[in-house]
Amino acid sequence: MKTSIGIIPIFISHLGCKNDCVFCNQRKITGVTEVMSMREVTNHIERYLETMEFDRIEIAFYGGSFTGLDLNLQREYLEIAKRYKDSGRIHKIRLSTRPDYITVEVLELLKSYGVDLVELGCQSFHDDVLLKSRRGHDRTDIFRAVSMIKSYNLSFGIQLMYGLPGDHAIKFLESVEETISLKPDCVRIYPALVIKETELADLTLRGHYVPVQLEDAVAVVAEAYKRFTVNDIPVIRLGLQKTDLIELGADVIAGPFHPAFGALVMSFLFFDALSRFIEQYGQDGELKILVNTSQASFVSGQGKINLKRLSALYGDLKFNILADESIPIHTIQVISENTTHTIDVMR
Repeated sequence: MKTSIGIIPIFISHLGCKNDCVFCNQRKITGVTEVMSMREVTNHIERYLETMEFDRIEIAFYGGSFTGLDLNLQREYLEIAKRYKDSGRIHKIRLSTRPDYITVEVLELLKSYGVDLVELGCQSFHDDVLLKSRRGHDRTDIFRAVSMIKSYNLSFGIQLMYGLPGDHAIKFLESVEETISLKPDCVRIYPALVIKETELADLTLRGHYVPVQLEDAVAVVAEAYKRFTVNDIPVIRLGLQKTDLIELGADVIAGPFHPAFGALVMSFLFFDALSRFIEQYGQDGELKILVNTSQASFVSGQGKINLKRLSALYGDLKFNILADESIPIHTIQVISENTTHTIDVMR
């Protein structure tokens, strides 16, 4: 049975980061504008623990470059997290930071406080994309940081962003392959969004930057997801979560934002798999499709968009979608005229 994981997020917003990337306005993304006191952090954790029922609970420091904080402030945060970990009330500690904010001193600190996983906001492995996005680091910083983290036997994750200035599908998928070569423990993938009060917003309004379209972002990120999955690298997030602040027309003024971006990506993968099946075997009569219960909605897609697309491409098709917990995830069984075909959606 799959282990259930609960996350207690502690947003430190733009704290610790001295860089201003063209796309970034962490206060808009997280909704956090002020620093939580240590008492507020403790109360925040306690509120989460009151209702959480998971096999494993993790404290996660998000929203900024944690290791760019003053070392004393890092210690204060980590002291609280370690206390909960030592008591057994939480099981792991994770944080996010920048590749160029990894040093021996930082890693010694993280190790001493029982940090388990460090996520690196890399965004791209192409120096020209990093430069145009004003990331303040280059690809060599990524490889150096990963090597140092591995030397301390810490787990690590990598965050990528598709559609930054100078980026395109081929470049992004090259970044995906570079990421795979490093063998991270997890990956997050975000489409580049144009958020108010950022340099990217100014570039967009002046016509110097054209955001990727939603359909393009879904297709490219779907290919990235497939490559990571085939290589046994978990993708733990696809797109930003919908919050009261992050909404198209509110703080996101352009770009491929969708409140269910991850579901769109997964639905695209199932559509692509079914399309390839019909191309190869044709379709005669009703197609009976068996799929894992947790992924049944991905077959039809939102508003049955996949079924409509397939019918538009191949004529009036009839589908009978059956949810079956015994079917492995990322797999569909198609039964047509007493013949059963098993399809790995990720292949």
